[in-house]
This record gives sequence, C-alpha cells and structure tokens, in this order.
Amino acid sequence: MIQAIESGKRRFGNDPNFRPDLVPGYFVPRLVDGQDDPVILKRIIAAYKQAKVKQKSAGEAFNVSNEWLSIYERNLGPVMKALLSENVAELQRMYQNFFRDPCSSGLLGLPINIPNLFTGGAIKQKFREYILCDVSHRYDLWKKRTGNRYSAAVLSAPLVGNPYGYTMDGVFIRGGADYQHYYAHAIAELMGSSKEQIVAELGGGFGGLAYYLIRDNPQMTYVGFDLPEATALASYYLMQSLPSVAIRLYGETELSAEALTTPGFVLMPSFEIVKMPLKSTAVSFNSYSLAEMSPATAHVYLDQIARITSGYFLHVNHNRNAVLSADKFGVEERGLKLITRELAGWTLGINPQSDEYEYLYRA
Repeated sequence: MIQAIESGKRRFGNDPNFRPDLVPGYFVPRLVDGQDDPVILKRIIAAYKQAKVKQKSAGEAFNVSNEWLSIYERNLGPVMKALLSENVAELQRMYQNFFRDPCSSGLLGLPINIPNLFTGGAIKQKFREYILCDVSHRYDLWKKRTGNRYSAAVLSAPLVGNPYGYTMDGVFIRGGADYQHYYAHAIAELMGSSKEQIVAELGGGFGGLAYYLIRDNPQMTYVGFDLPEATALASYYLMQSLPSVAIRLYGETELSAEALTTPGFVLMPSFEIVKMPLKSTAVSFNSYSLAEMSPATAHVYLDQIARITSGYFLHVNHNRNAVLSADKFGVEERGLKLITRELAGWTLGINPQSDEYEYLYRA
C-alpha cells in the first residue's frame, strides 16, 4: 500500500482531482426510490424461479461448484430466499441498496476493507490517498484507451442501487464505470458495420457494461448469460436504468435467430447459451470469470463461445492468479485466431503485479 501511494502521488499528486478531502463524499448514500419496483420485481421473480428449476438438471458447468457452494449460499442466502418466497418488499430493500448489500457479492468490490467508508466516520489519510491512487489511475487509463475522445460526463449513469464511486471534474462516476464503459466502447468499435448487431456477454455482473453498450448503441441486441442470481440483479439494474429499452427475461422469449433481431436486452441463465444459434454473435465478451472456473467448466463455456461467435471474442482474465490461466484457455484450438494480447492494467494503480490480460481473437 505504501509503495502504491508513493507511486500514485508522484503521478497524480498535482492533479486538481487528487483531493483527499473529497474521498468521504465518494461513499455517501445515494438512495433513489424505485416507484415501479413491484412491477419490475415480479417479472424478475418469475424468471428467477423458472431458471432455478431448470438449473438443477442443467449440468455441473451451469451450477455453483461444490467448493464455492457454502460461500455462495452464505452471502446470497437472503436474496435467494426473497426471490424464491416472492418477498417483493425485502427484495426491493436489497436491490435499492445493492452496491452496499451482500446481494451483490462477487459482482462489486473495493480495493481493500477500509473502516468507516459507509458509516460517516473518519477515514484515515492513507486510505484516502490509496483510493485516490486507484481511481486516478483507472480514470487516466480510461482516457488513454478511449483516445481522449470523451469527457467525464459520458461515465455518468443513473443512481440505481445506491452506488459509491469517485468524482472527476465534478462528475460522480460509480465504481467500475471506467472499465465497463471502455469495453462497451471497444465492443462497438469491433462491431463496426457488421450486419449482425448482436453481442453476447458471459458473466455480465450487475449489468454495468450492458448499460453503456445499449445506451450508446440502441440498435444492438445484448445477450447476457450468468448465474440466475446475477441475472436477476442485472435485470433490475437495467430495467431501472434504461426503462424505455426492451428487455426480455428467461421464460419470456426463446433464443431464436428471429428473436435476436429485436434490439435491447436479453438476459438468460448461463445454461441457455447452448441454445444460441450457430455463429450468431458479432462479438462475444467475458471479463474475469472464465479464469475463476474449474478447467472443465471453463472449457464448456469456451466451446460454446467458439460455436456462437462469428466475429470477435474479447476477454479480460488473470493469467497467473487463476484456477485456469488465461494463456491456457485453448481458444486457438477451437478455431479462433489470436490478434492481440496485452496487459489490461486496470488495477495497476494499487497492484504493480497485476496479471489481468486482455485478449482479442477473431473467428
């Protein structure tokens, strides 16, 4: 931490945004009432319950593995109970606060467990500087990787889920927005004028990338695959953030070629990826989750990605601190050609040993 702070202050200490006094404001409550939550939540509950029934017989690759099951159920137990019991009021309470509630475990994170972030108590100077080194690096990297074509305002997003984040040039930027927007931008660049404007994401988290992608490219169809609990949360986030955009959930549509021509969101449990039409996606994307799976499970998904991708496969994963190194995914053995392999760099502000690499393949 000391080394990261020293390095960060050398890089950004003179930046007018490098202000430790502003850091407590990054974490103040930003609760927004969701007036239509019950209507949204009933749709989400119906899709979730159907998905959980099917998931039981979908095979090991599409279920939480045994070694993670106890952790998963402990952290997500309350939200799973609310979904299964159709407790709309409790689900609304958790989702309206999901950035700070255990219901988003594994989908959000802070660089370190820092005391008093959410309590209003004093935050030590070293922690303030550590956070600033992280977000200053991420913002600077985002600017460079997007060719400095955007202002901070483009990272602004609705305050769904009581988000925390950081401020640049007076703009509040929720946590994770920098890399999510960048990869939405990168996907759109890869898409170009492709006839098929379909993007598939494996492990889309709470829907951060999907939000930016469709907000800025409303002609596209985004198909997200994840565990039912993550898909439920992403459904909530996207319905609240882009209420005018069409969103279809499990049990409401089939993954047919015809259905995929309708722009908007299609959010599915991960086992539905086997129903995607052959070579139907112009770009397939994954960040971080493939390297965290067992090799057998990762290979199931990689087989499917190779099957459905007609254009590009872009992914960001660990190649050292991983269950399966990203260098050993075997993507090229599945007929895709490696175009670029480079350090992603998003965590370099606090971790000089970062092993997160970005890989781009072409079908």
